[in-house]
Amino acid sequence: MRKPPCEVKVKYVLPAIRTALVTILERDLGLSTYQIAKVLGVTPAAVCNYRSSRRSSKKVYEELMSNEEYAAELRKWARKLVEGSVDPGDALCVLCRRTPLGLEELHSL
Repeated sequence: MRKPPCEVKVKYVLPAIRTALVTILERDLGLSTYQIAKVLGVTPAAVCNYRSSRRSSKKVYEELMSNEEYAAELRKWARKLVEGSVDPGDALCVLCRRTPLGLEELHSL
C-alpha cells in the first residue's frame, strides 16, 4: 500500500525545503543560526539539524536545489521571510505545493 501524498511530502519534502531555506538564509543572506531559527519559527538546534541533513533527505534537497526555477523561488521566499512579510507556515505551504518533484518520484524514495 502506498502512502498518501501528504504523508510523503511531510516526511521528505518539507524537511528538504527547510534545509534549502536554512542554506539560503545562511549563505546568501548571512543570517546567524539564531536569526534563522527566529525567521523560520524553529529552534536553533533544529537549524543545526537541517544544516547537517539530520532532518532531511539529502537526495530530495539536491533534487530541489538542482531545479533552477525552484531554487529561485526558494530564494524569493527566503527574502520574504527575512522581511517578515510572510508567515513561515504559509511560505512552507506554498513552496510544498510548488515542488517540482512528482508524486511518483516521492513514492520511490
